[in-house]
Amino acid sequence: MESTFRDNYAKTFAWLEFNRLLVEQYLSDDLAIAFDPSFLPKSGKHTPGLGYFYSGCAGRELRGLELSGIAVVDQKDKTALHLEAIQTVDLEEDESLLSFYARTLTDRREQLQQISTLLLVDAYFAKQPFVDAMMKAGFVIITRLRKDARLRYLYTGPKHRGRGRPRQYDGRIDFYNLRAHKARPCAQADDGSWIAYELAANVQAWKRNVKLVVVHELNDDGSIKTARLIACTNLDKDGGEVLFAYHSRFQIEILYRDAKQHLGLTHCQARSKKKIHFHLNASLTAASVAKAAHHLENGKHDQAFSIADIKTLYANELLLERFISTFGIDPNMSKIKSLRDAVTNFGRMAA
Repeated sequence: MESTFRDNYAKTFAWLEFNRLLVEQYLSDDLAIAFDPSFLPKSGKHTPGLGYFYSGCAGRELRGLELSGIAVVDQKDKTALHLEAIQTVDLEEDESLLSFYARTLTDRREQLQQISTLLLVDAYFAKQPFVDAMMKAGFVIITRLRKDARLRYLYTGPKHRGRGRPRQYDGRIDFYNLRAHKARPCAQADDGSWIAYELAANVQAWKRNVKLVVVHELNDDGSIKTARLIACTNLDKDGGEVLFAYHSRFQIEILYRDAKQHLGLTHCQARSKKKIHFHLNASLTAASVAKAAHHLENGKHDQAFSIADIKTLYANELLLERFISTFGIDPNMSKIKSLRDAVTNFGRMAA
């Protein structure tokens, strides 16, 4: 049995194409591509790609492996399905991690852009080389900016007469004191805990203009507690849509969580790049298949998706069938049929 798994893991499989077909069948047309690296702990000394990578849970670099995960986020159903995971390995000479990530997406742009040209990334990727590479590849980026980002209002006043370059900017943006005639509200929490404003702005570090969404987190007395900055490279996109799209990016984190906790994402002991690649994608694809079969297919979007419940369901079914087979019980008995649901759902939280 172990040798069968080992041999199959060395085979090549078109994960991106398989998962793209899954997306076409089960998700809506309101889609975005989410990209996010994830750290995987790994011991030993001879595993390809072993090194020090940033762990969000630990808040520092740890020794292990890293995968670059690409997923599709359905903004209508607020769920995500996996596309492909690529191990961070075989960087070219003098190639930075950021350049490697950009190359990973650029090499797959044709297949990805059949799904969506909207790319959701976190604040780590809000750097000019990555932004330029992705826009050159045809993506529209939505990302979060650092709080110390230097942003400028665009000048929209009358043009001056005479020689010289026309005025482009109208001063630096104070995120806690926005100009009322430049920024307009675009979204607000039902409980009044935050309010978002949209405006056109220039990101000085990027050397380009963006649609900027400034989210003010409010105290109980209505004063501003803190500000968050979300940027989109498409200036025509609505600010509320930009904010909602960025928040939906966190669905890829749920894929990682389920695969790490319940599907053995961190349990691979292979020392081959092909086998590690197969294992990473098999684990994350299993989460997508389970979600498609038990969440999207049944239309139970009002209930939270739980991979733990699905594992419990199949374990109970396997145990029940084992009892029936071992003791020679007729599975078509009315007593068995009446108890089947109670037995298979035993221990499930959302049963």
